[in-house]
Amino acid sequence: MLPIPIEFLMGLPLLLSFLILYNKGKTPVRILILLQIVSILSQLLVGRQSNYQSFTTILNILFVNLNIFLIVVPWSLPKFNNIFLENPKKFLFFKKILYKFLFIHILLNTIIFVIVVYFIPDISSFKAARSFHDLYEQIPGFSTVFRYSYVTQQLGYLAIPICFYHLGKYEIKKSITALIYSCSSLIAGFAFYSRAQIFTFALVFIVYFFIVKKTLPLTLQKRVYLGLKKISIILISLFIFITVVRFSAMDYYGDRIPKDSIIKDPIVYSLFDYASQGYSNGINQLENYSEKKNLKGEQFFREIYQILDFFDILDWSVDDSQYRIDEAYGYNGGAFNAYASDLVFNFGYILALLISFSYYLFIRFRFKNKLEISLEKMYILILLLMIPIVSIFYAGYGILYFPLLFLLGINFLYFIKIR
Repeated sequence: MLPIPIEFLMGLPLLLSFLILYNKGKTPVRILILLQIVSILSQLLVGRQSNYQSFTTILNILFVNLNIFLIVVPWSLPKFNNIFLENPKKFLFFKKILYKFLFIHILLNTIIFVIVVYFIPDISSFKAARSFHDLYEQIPGFSTVFRYSYVTQQLGYLAIPICFYHLGKYEIKKSITALIYSCSSLIAGFAFYSRAQIFTFALVFIVYFFIVKKTLPLTLQKRVYLGLKKISIILISLFIFITVVRFSAMDYYGDRIPKDSIIKDPIVYSLFDYASQGYSNGINQLENYSEKKNLKGEQFFREIYQILDFFDILDWSVDDSQYRIDEAYGYNGGAFNAYASDLVFNFGYILALLISFSYYLFIRFRFKNKLEISLEKMYILILLLMIPIVSIFYAGYGILYFPLLFLLGINFLYFIKIR
């Protein structure tokens, strides 16, 4: 073993290219670059490194770096000066239905949060032992509500562009209403004790603000910026609180800290381990990958399969699905394996690279060099923005299905309505 992780050494070209782009890029891409740099550098603080030192390891590292580069660099977007409506009537129709759904989501996620806190106050039990399954039998209908909320938890992101659109028109009350509805996704993060969901929502909101900052009146730009600072402090405090509560109850967690780790405190270690594990875990998983372990999209289509199974269209078992995933990842599927590894295990190397390249081309040519953009396109942009943010944890394409299906469904309903 090298004293410095080989994946860190091989990651230096990626870091250097990121730093060059950082100096030339705009704030959105700088934030995404900083996220990746923190994730890679955190390995040195917690003693993480690949279990392998071979030529295959080098190739896998290069493959991982290329995929990361492809989903980050296209976000050096211009700051849009104006957001407009392509069809005002369609917008009102869409917003009316969306708000009804999000109202239900806020209500359900709040109920789930109260139930989970009351019945499962131990966060580690909820996350590690999956003790929420016990509530399926204790509380009638809880399993249906829980699964519905889990599948639809990203829908609130569609209200963020609406929030900033109204803000750009100085429609403060309408903007606040949209903000409240968008927080259904944030509440879901607390309901599921998901630090990743809380982190993702906060960072998506912040990056999106810098993308659309110039569409806001100058007087509001500073107020929103200061407001984001204050809210970020609150969310960081809650994030740390959840971390402390969870890992202070896990006495055995301290035994997992490697001897090479600079950080020895279990709670502090958990934060940096949380940020860094995807990169090295992903490379370790790729070393063991074979075509026999190809999941054929099982992780990405789980929500779709779950919906089809609920309506008796497809015979699908969540337990069988989890078994296949655990078996493929060597019974370490619950850990973060980052973006590239998840893509490869679901689609293979070639298709994984094609997906990343398609993502790069779509962002670059769909949104690049445009100072004006429609609100309808902003719905797609904010969903795609989630991909590089969650990439340090996993490949997030699967979580976009329901919001995209929702958009398609509303378009279809509106088409029927005007016929």
